[in-house]
Amino acid sequence: MNARIKQLRDLVVALDLSDRNLNKLTADRYREAAKKALRLTREEMGLLPMADFAGPVSALQTMAENIYFGVHGCFADLDATGRAGAAKTVTKDLMARLKPGGAGTAEEIAKGLIARMRSRSAA
Repeated sequence: MNARIKQLRDLVVALDLSDRNLNKLTADRYREAAKKALRLTREEMGLLPMADFAGPVSALQTMAENIYFGVHGCFADLDATGRAGAAKTVTKDLMARLKPGGAGTAEEIAKGLIARMRSRSAA
């Protein structure tokens, strides 16, 4: 195992421990580790089949799905949980809501959000 693969392994383990709240990383350190792991994965692993990443280590699966999304622009569902389909639907709904509408649309959305925040703080 070369030094770069060992570094990638260590980064993935650190990210997984942070994801499971077993070892805290600051947001900046987490982001830096994730970027470095993604870069190393792309450089070292090339075009391995994405299904090779499915399994018990969720950090590898998440990384593979993120690479897939970056390359193909769509969601992957390695573990067949259906979450990719749900993410696609929610994202489409969000994008539809964010598209500019009439002059009153932004104001209506803002009022709705403020009303929901107020109702949650009152509960």
